[in-house]
Amino acid sequence: MSLLAMLWTGLLPLAADAPSPQPGGNPLMQSLLFIGVMFAILYFLMIRPQRKRQREHTDMISALRKGDRVITRGGIHGVVTHVRDREIILKVDDNCKITLSRSAIAGVVAPGEGEGGKDKEDEKS
Repeated sequence: MSLLAMLWTGLLPLAADAPSPQPGGNPLMQSLLFIGVMFAILYFLMIRPQRKRQREHTDMISALRKGDRVITRGGIHGVVTHVRDREIILKVDDNCKITLSRSAIAGVVAPGEGEGGKDKEDEKS
């Protein structure tokens, strides 16, 4: 008997005792499934809420009208006096008007909110 035949017959019992492949499936498919689940979690926790905030901001900017009280990204409060395609004119004080890009507006201030002068604590006393 040749050396190769002796090795072959000696390894057959070891091959029979070897564990069979796990029924879990292909590891490549498991990896792709894991990546897909992670992307879905990322989408629903980060991407979707950001798009919603961006859409709300775009709608708010497009709905700006004369007389709206706004606050800019720099923290300047004022009243919109004129609306153009890409910019607005904001009245900050009696004799002070500034021209801003529409994208510089952070939000519209509700009536009675953010008004200068007295604080709520001062009004109580």
